[in-house]
Amino acid sequence: MKIAVIPNLHNDGVRALTDDILSQLDALGADAAEATAPDGSEDLIIAVGGDGTTLNIAKQAALYGLETLGINAGRLGFMSGLERNELSLLSELVNGCYTVDERMMLCARICEAGKPDREYHALNDAVITRGDWARLIDISVLCDGRAVTDTRADGLIVSTPTGSTAYTMAAGGPVVSPDNACFIVTPICPHSLMNRSIIFPADKELEVCVGSDKNNGSYISIDGNESIPISVNSKIVISKSRYTAKLIKLKPDNFYEILNKKILERRY
Repeated sequence: MKIAVIPNLHNDGVRALTDDILSQLDALGADAAEATAPDGSEDLIIAVGGDGTTLNIAKQAALYGLETLGINAGRLGFMSGLERNELSLLSELVNGCYTVDERMMLCARICEAGKPDREYHALNDAVITRGDWARLIDISVLCDGRAVTDTRADGLIVSTPTGSTAYTMAAGGPVVSPDNACFIVTPICPHSLMNRSIIFPADKELEVCVGSDKNNGSYISIDGNESIPISVNSKIVISKSRYTAKLIKLKPDNFYEILNKKILERRY
């Protein structure tokens, strides 16, 4: 079994944890090596870091159809399959005694007249936000070509079920179990007495258009990465991605147990 171990060495303690993981995998007879990114030659991937690390590596691995195990070296570790004190369970990984949690991804296509479409894939969310000025932007959403909502707001989040426990939850959106297939559309600070998310089936195609004044542009961010400028003449088409993220589970915890342990108990 060939395993690529991809650490986020910017996090405290990750170097020592990665060395422990490599040592244990070697003792178990696995062909394991440290890497910086998946290249498709591996049997599976181990991401070492926090949720952001697991998110980014699982998304890259999805392009090759590979499975990813997240080992938490951060604070929350909501997407991780193991904590740093559970490395003894790596024997189950090498023996193939695990299940795979398949997570839907979304595709965001930026369409602008006279230019080739730009396509991005997200495991958590695509977030549209206003520019530097503290002015609202006008955002319209269509589903399968029919108008759904027009909103004046700081922005809009289009999330997968996996991303429902990230920015969407912070913006007041619902928590959705990741075994669903849907899009969750949540406005950010809308200028409205009503602030409600809308959930769409994943077989629908959403079209998002943004209006802004000449002094205030708007941007889209995919999974919290760099902001990409979008013009008033462009539209963003959201659909279900052809890729699926595959997260390895070595423990019997289900989504609701993890939600209670990782998020709800943080209040106390």
